[in-house]
Parts: sequence; structure tokens; C-alpha cells
Amino acid sequence: NEIYPYITEGIGEDFLPANVNFDVIDLFEKVTDKDAALMTREIARKEGIFAGNSAGSALAGLMQLKDQLKPEDVVVIIFHDHGSRYMGKMYNEDWLRERGFMSDDKLTARSIIAKKDKTELVMLDLKKTVLEAINTMKMLNISQIPVTQHGMVVGKLAESDILNALLENPGIKSAPVEEVMEQTFPFVDLNTSIDKISSLINKENSAVLVEDEQGNIEIITQYDIINAISG
Repeated sequence: NEIYPYITEGIGEDFLPANVNFDVIDLFEKVTDKDAALMTREIARKEGIFAGNSAGSALAGLMQLKDQLKPEDVVVIIFHDHGSRYMGKMYNEDWLRERGFMSDDKLTARSIIAKKDKTELVMLDLKKTVLEAINTMKMLNISQIPVTQHGMVVGKLAESDILNALLENPGIKSAPVEEVMEQTFPFVDLNTSIDKISSLINKENSAVLVEDEQGNIEIITQYDIINAISG
């Protein structure tokens, strides 16, 4: 029996659950830590499912068995953990590089926006009314919007800002956005590392802004970071 260290937790533990029944198990498929980690990121990038490493292991195992499956076979996979506990591991490029799971190509704001769909960032002039802001956000299905004055970003408006303002004063819908907007999103340059960007995104700042080579303003959210590091 080969003995070696492993990274995969949970399904990689060295104990057996009391309810395990080997009579109904036909096959065990071995998956490497690297394949499990990279597949975990693929699930997030391609399917939009923020799963954990056990889920990545299960799908990686299936992909190794795909040539044994027939077209009429039905496959059921249980994604039995979520990704929140793996932000410092499978979703952390430094952690992956230290273990040789990824090449040493550091992600930056430039590479993050390069992986985004090319859509013009919607911004709102500070003289627009709160009601106009609500309608714009509802129509575009967005939860936050930069606020501008003479083309310069001077603030931001989020759903929570509008809700708090309306609860205090329902009549504020006719007031200009500048009365309810908050401090603008932080700006970063194109060479800012993903680690720095991640540290700037928090409860107070749900995104950062960056100006591209053409002078266009781009927004980077937590979803964009996950999308970038997953692929």
C-alpha cells in the first residue's frame, strides 16, 4: 500500500463512515490533487457553480471514466461542498503555484478585464434622480452603478444605498442621486495584481474601477475575479 501526503480534504480522509456499504460500490476512481483543484475552478468558470474541492474531485473522476460510458448512460454527480472554505486554496493562485498546480503567470487588472465580456460600463450623472437610478438598475439588472460629474467618476450608488434612503424618506425618489450616493469605488491601474484587487473588495467596496488603454472605464467585481482565476 502506497503512503503519501494528500491535499484533498473530506473525501480524502483516512476514516470510513459508519454507513458505508462496499457491496453497492463497483469502482473507486483515483484522482490527483492537481486535477481535482483545477476541475474545481473549471466548475466555477464554466458552470457558474461555486463548488468545493470534493466536487472538483468527483467531476475529474467522471472525466477519467468518460470513455467507458455509453450514449444512453445516465450520470448523476453530487457536488457535496461549496467553495467558500477554499478561497485561500483552490481559488488562490499563489497557493496553486506553490504546489505546482499552475504556472507562475500573475493575474493583473489587465488580464481580468481581458476575460470579461466587452460591454460598455453604464454610469449615471449625479443630477439624475433617484427614481431614474432605480429604473436604470432595474432595466439593466445591475445592483451598483458609478456616478459621474462632467464625465468623471465621483461616487457610486448601490441597491443598499437606495433602500436605506427610501426607508428614511420615501419622497427621496425625486431627489438627485448626489444626495444618496456614496464614496466612489477605488481606482486601480492595469498592472495592479489580483491580490491587491481582492484586498480592496469588501463590504464597503463591492468592486474596483480601472481605466483601459483606450481610456474606457471598466469595473471589476468579485465575480470577475472568480471567473479570471477559474480559467
